[in-house]
Amino acid sequence: MNLFDRKVTLLINYFLDNICPPILRDCKYFMYPIMRLAYGRKAKLLLEFKEKFPFMSDSELADYYRQIINVPINTRRKTDVNKTCLDWIVKSAGSIESTILDVGCGRGYILSEIIKSNPNARCTGVDFTPPDIHNENGIHIDIKQADINNLPFADNSFDMVICTHTLEHIREPQKALSELIRVAKRRLVIVLPRQREYLYTVDFHVNFYPYMYSFKRFIGIEKAIYLNLDGDFLCGVDFQE
Repeated sequence: MNLFDRKVTLLINYFLDNICPPILRDCKYFMYPIMRLAYGRKAKLLLEFKEKFPFMSDSELADYYRQIINVPINTRRKTDVNKTCLDWIVKSAGSIESTILDVGCGRGYILSEIIKSNPNARCTGVDFTPPDIHNENGIHIDIKQADINNLPFADNSFDMVICTHTLEHIREPQKALSELIRVAKRRLVIVLPRQREYLYTVDFHVNFYPYMYSFKRFIGIEKAIYLNLDGDFLCGVDFQE
């Protein structure tokens, strides 16, 4: 069994968020062994991250993310998105035969799955700290370095824009959301983890959405599809019907 498989980590997260007493969840001595399993020697970065985050510069933040590119949880799991959400995204992209942008794409796994299903799609990925390898499933992915708060694209540049497990990391999530809407022409898909806020979490998350209403309040688009899919919240917006 792969301990870093998304199904397994979802079960662990459910126990930590909903069953484990808060007095333990906010205890670094209780959480550190779990962090060490997922992040190896870089686990200590998690213990100090939330306290330092409000005063970090963009370059300091980027350095933190560069340090964890090769930690166990990132090298042994292709994507943070669970299979149900991934299948929904790939199916949704099947009707889009033109340009697709994945913001916060990591190694480009989601785009590679889309291309396998829809070879006519022209896919681009952007990430704050893009990896050196831009190849998934034997498919080359065009990945650019970019800031989600200032995407280097004109309005309505892409027929479909995807952003999964990214906005929970962002200093100004509302501004980032506005950028995603700006560059999307036909469709926007956003996925965020359903997660409670604690001081010590096994990730670098700073924004938390434990309930569907908090997710809807953040997105703020009434005419959208809102789904709770196996521990992730998914929103799908069609701008042209």
